[in-house]
Amino acid sequence: MKRGPKKYSPTRPSSGKRTKAEAVRVWDKLDTGKRGFVTVHDVLKQAKILEAECPDFIREYESVARDGRVTRAAFLEYCVGKAATAEDRQRKVDMVQLRKMFDEVAGPAGQIRVADLIKHRARIQAVFPPLLEKFSEIDLSMSSTVSWAELEVYAGGTGEWLEYQLDRVVGLELLKQQIRQFHHSVVLDKKREDAGHKVKTGGKYHMIFQGNPGTGKTSLARVIAQLLHRIGIVQTDLLVEVQRDKLVAEYVGQTGPKTQKVIEQAKQGVLFIDEAYRLSQDNGKSDFGREAIEQLMGAMNDPPGKAPIMVFAGYADDMDLFMQANSGLYRRIGYTFDFSDYSPRELSEILNSIVRGAGFKLAPSLATNNFHRLAAVIESNTLEQAREMMNGGLCERLFDFAKQSLDAREAVVSATNPSLEITEGDILEACRRIPPPPARDQRDTGDQTMLLRRTEAQLRTAKSEVQRLHAQLRAVKAVSAQNVAWREADGIPDYSFRFCCTYSWGCICFFTVRAMRRCLGACQCPKRQKTLDVSSTPVIQIKESDSPPQLLSP
Repeated sequence: MKRGPKKYSPTRPSSGKRTKAEAVRVWDKLDTGKRGFVTVHDVLKQAKILEAECPDFIREYESVARDGRVTRAAFLEYCVGKAATAEDRQRKVDMVQLRKMFDEVAGPAGQIRVADLIKHRARIQAVFPPLLEKFSEIDLSMSSTVSWAELEVYAGGTGEWLEYQLDRVVGLELLKQQIRQFHHSVVLDKKREDAGHKVKTGGKYHMIFQGNPGTGKTSLARVIAQLLHRIGIVQTDLLVEVQRDKLVAEYVGQTGPKTQKVIEQAKQGVLFIDEAYRLSQDNGKSDFGREAIEQLMGAMNDPPGKAPIMVFAGYADDMDLFMQANSGLYRRIGYTFDFSDYSPRELSEILNSIVRGAGFKLAPSLATNNFHRLAAVIESNTLEQAREMMNGGLCERLFDFAKQSLDAREAVVSATNPSLEITEGDILEACRRIPPPPARDQRDTGDQTMLLRRTEAQLRTAKSEVQRLHAQLRAVKAVSAQNVAWREADGIPDYSFRFCCTYSWGCICFFTVRAMRRCLGACQCPKRQKTLDVSSTPVIQIKESDSPPQLLSP
């Protein structure tokens, strides 16, 4: 028995509005390439589906489309209605009513607990349902309670959320400003796309994080992943962290599939590649790192959702060389973020945060005057190289050693109620135990491209220096030639080859004061009316040539 062509029956009457879930299901059938928009070609290709499920969209395509295409937001707004689309975007909340509800639910404690959600469920559902649905997401401190600050951040939008996150980061003011500018740019591009405009500057979200270890690159990568998810650029706030060994295989033909597997794993979020410059370091044994780079570059051309947004992290100088050696990779990166080293003052804040987070406390003398004394102790008793190479990691080591010092003191006292206070003596002992930083690994010489570019840069510098010296030499020769011509015209004897002679001013730049003193006794210039025994004193003679000065006997 033959079956006829498959018929599509509408899930809802064409005249009625659809739920968001129904509209999303139709959209997924239209936008099979996950581009975020559809064109006339896509509509014609899926005409049977649209005729069955959304015939009005076909008739009114021209009014919905902008610049020849329909975005996802415009499609959902048309099918579901503007009210439903507003839910898909950031909800506008009456902050006065929200604050009133919070005070009622939280009570004197000032914190909303899980028990409060159950007790005041109806009230919360009427004012702010996301508090019930996304309690864990609103709980930024992961304390299983929600404060007013956390609720205000969530209800206020991505800008308020970002400021809340940046306020928790010590120092790095330049970096914070870069991230704010990134957020502003991404939000504007998203609004342009939602309005149906075809923007060519948007979508290039791959980035470089450059700085020393311990400056917070991984922590800020998590913030960026969450920020992109909140804005709607990526589908989840997933952050996949990898290094070279997770991308590069040991045998021919295995690196490409291995790298692609990681790309697939992270495609709905952000892929964080730490020490990315090591992909160009193969010890001269293989080119598998290059294969991984090529695989990554291919995925970087795909939109978010089909491939992850990629973050390449490492030392600033290494990342600079890495990008110079991989220009194709560099062209695909839209943003560079600079992570500066922490100052002793900022390290003292980080150490205090670690101490408090572990349930201990610093002695009052260390914490007063904005941690002035603690910063001075750290600066005076640790090596600058150690601070630069470890940054925040130095504070973790200091706390570990300081706690060991505290435990040793308590063991001697044999106190039944051990102290939680870390003193200046504990910090000093911890500083003394910080080992000197190891020498940084020498850059691998296996990558011939990086070596070639480095050598070319050195040659350009040397060439510029040679050109400068040639210009100086030509200027000196020109002055010397003018002096010779002037003396010949006036019939004046030429004493310019005598260093100490009246006319030898042009030679002074070639000799030191010590040489000048040695040749004074050999001077035979008539201007100096001086008789000395010069039988054993050398004479310095300058000839008009490119050869260096010569020492001659009188």
